[in-house]
Amino acid sequence: MYYVLSDLHGCYDLYMAMLEKIRFSDRDTLFFLGDAADRGPKGIEILEDLRDRANVICLLGNHEDMFRRTAWGWGRQLSPPDREAWERCYQNWTGRNGGLVTWEAWLRLPEERRLRLLEWMDALPWYYEIALNGRAFLLAHAGVGRYQKEKRPEDCVLHDFIWERMDYSKCYYREKYLVTGHTPTGFIEPGLNNRIYTKNNHIAIDCGAVYTGTLGCVCLDSLEQFYVS
Repeated sequence: MYYVLSDLHGCYDLYMAMLEKIRFSDRDTLFFLGDAADRGPKGIEILEDLRDRANVICLLGNHEDMFRRTAWGWGRQLSPPDREAWERCYQNWTGRNGGLVTWEAWLRLPEERRLRLLEWMDALPWYYEIALNGRAFLLAHAGVGRYQKEKRPEDCVLHDFIWERMDYSKCYYREKYLVTGHTPTGFIEPGLNNRIYTKNNHIAIDCGAVYTGTLGCVCLDSLEQFYVS
């Protein structure tokens, strides 16, 4: 079976509880749409667990991108313009986006583990397409920014996939589902009560776990939804 998770934001216990709930095994595949760390306390543990599972496909989220950009520049001799850019990235990540807890945990790791994690994040894909049981899916952390009907995913830039917000009132693709995280579903449809949003060929799965205490997961084979709190 093929499952999708997103936006764990350091909620390791919810992550483990979800794997138990869906009875995740070596015969299954898990797509993780990004934002494993930040805000919650155990982002490093989640990232390393995702990395070390052979049957997990991770996509890059905006929080992984801020993490790697900050970490690669740390301790290097940078030109003044590059130093200013690094400071902005650091402040945006640690000050505005909850990255300080992840940054401090990463600094405590041995150098080999720090580098291994960064190299893995550098190689994460931006999106993924799959067809199952007569349904086609396009998976991305945030969606497909600056959407145009004739625009192909391979023509997009990184910012389109990890930062832009979708207009969930619109159907972007009639022939496939757009599966995303990034935007908590309570902001898409107030009163949704921390549940997965499924309208207009969107499947939005970020239930805001770090804030609401509820994590959602969808099985692509059947479109069945799962929740743990």
